[in-house]
Amino acid sequence: MLLVAMGLVACNGETASSSAQSEPGCSTAPACASCSTCFERCTCEGGDNVACADQCAGSAGAAGAGGGSGSGGATGLGGGGSGGSTFTTVTLATSPRTVAPGEEAYFCQNFSNPFGQDVEIVESESFMTPGSHHMFVFRKVGATDGPVQDCSGLEFENPVHTAQTPQHLTKYPPGVGRFVSAGTGLRVSAHYLNTSQKPVEAVITVQFKVASAGTMQHHAGALFFLNPSIYVAPFQTGGAKDTCTLPQDIQLIDVVSHMHSFGTKFDAKTSDGKNVYATTNWDDPEPTVFSPPLALGQGTQISYECSYKNTLSQPLTFGESAQTNEMCILSGTYFPAPNGAVLDCQ
Repeated sequence: MLLVAMGLVACNGETASSSAQSEPGCSTAPACASCSTCFERCTCEGGDNVACADQCAGSAGAAGAGGGSGSGGATGLGGGGSGGSTFTTVTLATSPRTVAPGEEAYFCQNFSNPFGQDVEIVESESFMTPGSHHMFVFRKVGATDGPVQDCSGLEFENPVHTAQTPQHLTKYPPGVGRFVSAGTGLRVSAHYLNTSQKPVEAVITVQFKVASAGTMQHHAGALFFLNPSIYVAPFQTGGAKDTCTLPQDIQLIDVVSHMHSFGTKFDAKTSDGKNVYATTNWDDPEPTVFSPPLALGQGTQISYECSYKNTLSQPLTFGESAQTNEMCILSGTYFPAPNGAVLDCQ
């Protein structure tokens, strides 16, 4: 059995002045109890990331999950289900990647299939140590276990889990799951920005609750609308807008924006006036979870718009850096998704 990498990161225990730089990803107040998530509080108090993931599983508020432990690898745990279903909980974690003060890092790690069979993911929960901006877990056919390594911040494959907050939980509606075949491995991709004055050990831990293939009535997939046409002149405000047409009827489970540090506002609406998503938070936007899922018919148009304030002496364009580039992305989870297909902009 492989053991999962254990990283230790503490929160800043000092009260910060307006000019001080604090440990990223946690409260600047002296008490760990003021950290924003269970996972951050746990690591602030000295716990390792995997033990804290176990302790905090299911407490992210988005939907429910649990279990697992595991040095750059995966551990599977059997568990009982209800209504005739049997669930297994598997934990995946990356090897530590040190992010230096002021460094912006993009790193990835491949894993062979941790499930041993065709499965349907019914819950997934991720935990990112401080300094995180976002992470993906992509499907990668034929992947084998490999080391953590630097990679592009512009990888957009078919994901089974995404997150922009330190602790994020995705739970699918009854009868819905994310399909992963036995021949498909996984690739964890992460973007970190260390704004503190000391190194941080970046570790990503993800817990999956899965059922055997054929258990769920519907398969879910990713909605991913990306607009690369971004240009804002130096020291000016501007925006990027796109409209996408749904090629089929869908049930939208959740949706969230993705921007970088120049983003000031994000809005997404349907052609018939439904508000899909809105935020002014570029760094840790919370997803909107629709319960019940939001039904959108074939032909529905979704328009999404990002607003920016360029504080640089150079034009602001699309790119991977949260410090010098921008993005405008609307992403989410939907069903039914035949073969787990990604729903992109039409």
